[in-house]
Amino acid sequence: MIIDFCMTVPWTEWMSLEDAQRVLPNSYLRGYFGTYSDMADSFKVTTDDRIRSMDEAGVDKAVLQAEWLIGDYRKENDAVYRIVQEHPDRFVAGCLTLNPLEDDDMVKVVEAEVKERGFKGVNIVNFSCRLRANDKRFYPVYAKCQELGILVIMQVSTNFTVDRTIDYCRPIYLDEVACDFPDLTIVATHGGWPWVTEMVAIAWKHPNVYIDTSAVSPKYIGTPGTGWEPLVVYGNSLLQDRVLFATESMVPQKRCIEEIRALPLKDMVKEKWLGDNAARLLGLAKH
Repeated sequence: MIIDFCMTVPWTEWMSLEDAQRVLPNSYLRGYFGTYSDMADSFKVTTDDRIRSMDEAGVDKAVLQAEWLIGDYRKENDAVYRIVQEHPDRFVAGCLTLNPLEDDDMVKVVEAEVKERGFKGVNIVNFSCRLRANDKRFYPVYAKCQELGILVIMQVSTNFTVDRTIDYCRPIYLDEVACDFPDLTIVATHGGWPWVTEMVAIAWKHPNVYIDTSAVSPKYIGTPGTGWEPLVVYGNSLLQDRVLFATESMVPQKRCIEEIRALPLKDMVKEKWLGDNAARLLGLAKH
């Protein structure tokens, strides 16, 4: 079974096309338009397009994630819930997002979304609110997620914003969180690059820390000199059960799968990365 651990809700499912085209290219996210050449085209993508991509690539299931970067996080969560309800055979879990800069009680938001609408995780894009993972303003949310037994997904890599340092997303800050919440399952997105060695060390240290490969072309992971070598070495051995294939809907799924299959990994490990690890983490694995 192939599982994309991070597909994002299409913009137009919760924001008008006109607003997306007007606001996003002029926001702090405009750096992404130079990094990902088809970023503007993504405004017109629909949920049906996402499912067609899954079919073409042979992706069986996906986790649909909201990620607050701009706009109303509530509308984005509503869209994720609706799409998961409409396509439960393809989207096996939904993850909500938060905006801790608003006055809402985020702990109550998490509890309500999990208990009333069945969300399986919280996706925190910490650079969007200029907070590091170990900022104590997140701690009540972490405590609630640990209590509820749901995932916390955290941006851990560079970002391409025009006004926010990449240090907000450095993996080392996750180490403190994992120490303080030993029963909290954490998924670190984007592999931790350019701090891959640091990311691998933290995952090795903490058994509840997972690494996903979202928004990264896997061919770079297998290319010497790119800084990804520790993930290949340890992801093929000690951490083989805690690496998750994901795209964040930023890189074509079919291409990613082909490139993962070409990586210098054991065949069994490739299957773990592509879906077995996610199935176990989501409770879908056969016993």
